[in-house]
Amino acid sequence: MITVALRREIEGGNLLPGTVLKQELLAERFGVSRQPVRQALNQLLATGLLDRRPDRSLAVAGLTQEQARELAEIRAALENMALRGSLPILGDSDLRKAHRLNEDLVEEENPATLEELDVAFHRTLYGRCGNARLLFMIDELRRESRRAYLRQPKGSDDRVNLHAEHCAIIEACARRDEAAALQALSAHLQMTTARLTREGE
Repeated sequence: MITVALRREIEGGNLLPGTVLKQELLAERFGVSRQPVRQALNQLLATGLLDRRPDRSLAVAGLTQEQARELAEIRAALENMALRGSLPILGDSDLRKAHRLNEDLVEEENPATLEELDVAFHRTLYGRCGNARLLFMIDELRRESRRAYLRQPKGSDDRVNLHAEHCAIIEACARRDEAAALQALSAHLQMTTARLTREGE
């Protein structure tokens, strides 16, 4: 319970990179002893959501430039595979849904809902690939990118760029141009890396 609650706060941006998590305060907050808090913090440390500082305290981790690059490389490989498998059988209704989600994304003010719309957009384009395990792996990797949504408020350049990147993917998919669709997706993921790197600075 404690692990899940803290994970949600970290991934949702309520606990920002660099925030120190103190066992005694968390124990008081959750109404438990320090032991379950210590266990929860160790679990989060093992997943990379926390860093151990020189003074032995634990703080919310940010993504370094290298970590963001690694994440983008893995995502690009998996998401290209999913889009390549899905593209031949994407229907017009799928493309209309992706377009609608992308338009809704422009106006959304809540970062959590923005994330849901973005995930749904990509799921719509990848969903017909026929590989449930691949889609699960993509979803798991996307969780590590969640804090980037906090840097994309409505009307920001990042939000405008996100919308334009999605439009390029949709347009290529509508033409059934696999090479252009994969190129647009790769460009989108490169920009995501840039946004994540700024988040970790």
